[in-house]
Amino acid sequence: MFPNLGFSHVSICSGMFWTQQQRFRPRLNPPSPFPKAECFILNDATSGADPSGESNGQEGELGVRGHHDLPMFFEFMSPDESAKPDQMSTSSLAYLGDVVFELFVRSRYVWPNRRMADIQNKVVSIVRAESQSKLLQKFIESFPLTSTEQGILARGRNASLTARKKGKSANSGGASTFQNSTAFEALLGYTYMSDKQRFNEIISWMKLELDELDTT
Repeated sequence: MFPNLGFSHVSICSGMFWTQQQRFRPRLNPPSPFPKAECFILNDATSGADPSGESNGQEGELGVRGHHDLPMFFEFMSPDESAKPDQMSTSSLAYLGDVVFELFVRSRYVWPNRRMADIQNKVVSIVRAESQSKLLQKFIESFPLTSTEQGILARGRNASLTARKKGKSANSGGASTFQNSTAFEALLGYTYMSDKQRFNEIISWMKLELDELDTT
């Protein structure tokens, strides 16, 4: 994998390159940019090495093994930990919720393979303001919300945002539709930042709802 480096094994956790003779597993000492992860040496040309340092007979790949990969991903994909969602503007919460929801929808329909135009049309039909407004109405009727979440929705409806997103004009379906869409996105942005477990519960509900819509 690294023909110009002259090394056959690489450890990305330690931030150093290790030669083929150093067939052992380095720990995070000194500290590395991959905290709490368990590192292992990998072979780029011959046999791979598992965390015990023994060859597994497979071609090695550069990597990190540990139980903290998912939390690390959320950390990298979230605002700075000093950000306080309760003090953020509704427009900022909705701005984040918009992209999080669209990533969820795009990931849902990118497979199986289909024409890109068909994927785009399907995604737009769901992330547009009218669809989000309808989804929010059903969500409110069937999903128990906390007082804080109800407050976020109220803030979203009262917010005055500049229409800037594709297919989400303030004239699309009327002002109330656009306000509901903003409230929908603000709630997603808020829970994504403040409570990942709660965010997952909301997205899981939405997945079931989209599953039902896709079968009708």
